[in-house]
Amino acid sequence: MSMNEVKSAKRVLEILQFFAASQAPASLSQISAALGFPKSSCLALLDTLEAEGYAYQASGRYYLTRRWLNEAELVAAHDQVAARIRPVLEQLRAQLQETLILAQRSGDRVMYLDVAEADRTVRFAAHVGQTKPLHASASGRALLGLMPLPERTRLVDRLRLEAYTGTTVIDRASLLEVIEQGNRRGWHANLAEHQADTLSVAAPLVLHGMAFSLVVGAPMGRSGERVDEIGQALAAASRSLAQSIEPPRTTPSTKE
Repeated sequence: MSMNEVKSAKRVLEILQFFAASQAPASLSQISAALGFPKSSCLALLDTLEAEGYAYQASGRYYLTRRWLNEAELVAAHDQVAARIRPVLEQLRAQLQETLILAQRSGDRVMYLDVAEADRTVRFAAHVGQTKPLHASASGRALLGLMPLPERTRLVDRLRLEAYTGTTVIDRASLLEVIEQGNRRGWHANLAEHQADTLSVAAPLVLHGMAFSLVVGAPMGRSGERVDEIGQALAAASRSLAQSIEPPRTTPSTKE
């Protein structure tokens, strides 16, 4: 695959994100200006999307069709991992009365794959596709903790350890130690390190060789004293999930 093809794929995703954010039809000039694309390249991409049924024009303005939604729903409906984990997220949400999240690493960030928000007026708000920094999130630390130490150290060395609040860990050696502490405990915590009024707690989860984290996000004032309870609940759910989806192999006995 050429670099031009990679660039085109990225630009198609940026067009999708543009319409998701604007939620309104837009002209070629508006789209190319907003995204910083040359008009010729932008027109070629929009023409392709229109020809394939993913976009349409009305009065010289473009918008996306429902084909995106229809195909995304089909993909989501057959996501075997998410389908198995979703009931656990909902069960934990009912048990803990806070927002539950399934997360996975995406490069140098954490990405939310599924979210079950708490049914409370004041809650940790999150959405699928949202990303968080690895170093300043419980989900990121849980995922870093699953990596072999040499690989983890190399990744931490290249991270930009931005301070989001006064308590964010931005020293590399300290971050590696915090991750080790979480590994020994079985769950990881972020107490007001990304946002001053929120916390997150996460347990690592490995399914079919893929690394995930089960995460609770909550207001600090309401759940600050429940961190240990939340962490233990997540760790237990992670162990149960791993055993139910990938039962341990047993060595068949042999008769003498």
